[in-house]
Amino acid sequence: MTDKSVAIIPAYNEEVALGSIILRTLQYVDRVVVIDDGSEDKTVEVAKLAGAEIIVHEKNFGKGKALKSGFAAINDENIIITIDGDGQNNPDEIPLLIRPIANDECDIVNGSRYLEGYDSDTPKYRRVGQLVLDKATNVLNNMDITDSQSGFRAFSKNSIKYFKLEDSGFAIESEMLADASKAGLKIAEVPITVRYDVDGSTKNPVSHGVKVLFKIIINYFKR
Repeated sequence: MTDKSVAIIPAYNEEVALGSIILRTLQYVDRVVVIDDGSEDKTVEVAKLAGAEIIVHEKNFGKGKALKSGFAAINDENIIITIDGDGQNNPDEIPLLIRPIANDECDIVNGSRYLEGYDSDTPKYRRVGQLVLDKATNVLNNMDITDSQSGFRAFSKNSIKYFKLEDSGFAIESEMLADASKAGLKIAEVPITVRYDVDGSTKNPVSHGVKVLFKIIINYFKR
């Protein structure tokens, strides 16, 4: 059976980098689905021009809801990629994520910025917060993941049914890992690179990290 693949890109006001991400991603997958999560800029227009299929949320629901809509759009593809639309991820690394699943080595591949050690390009304040979130995710779910907050991942189609996708925001990354661990899915990691010079986030990283940590803990006690 020939492996078919689809990339899911959650997007909120990503008109600047999104077109390039879509065009480069289409070199490695059969379809690209962009979930426009209530953008107020030209995200939808750019996505259409670049050749993506579009799902539109009339208002901003959050990344978790966007991924849920994207997963619902899967057709006959048996490999699913998630990649951010802000330009931080490198689409040329998609084959690295796809290969272990195509070879039946695992169910999920997590792109990690830290698999090969500390990334000197990561701002120190950001890395401290990520370490805290990694520790919480690993301890609460008996895992050993080096980058629990990565949004650059690959999934086998079979793994998708195990995700509850309850969190609407950025705690969804840890929630998915927790669901995978509970289901006994095999998770592998591959090294990826990241660009921070294109970070367009308006969120305060400290308060944002605290909120994600709180949700990780709440989600654990809900299970």
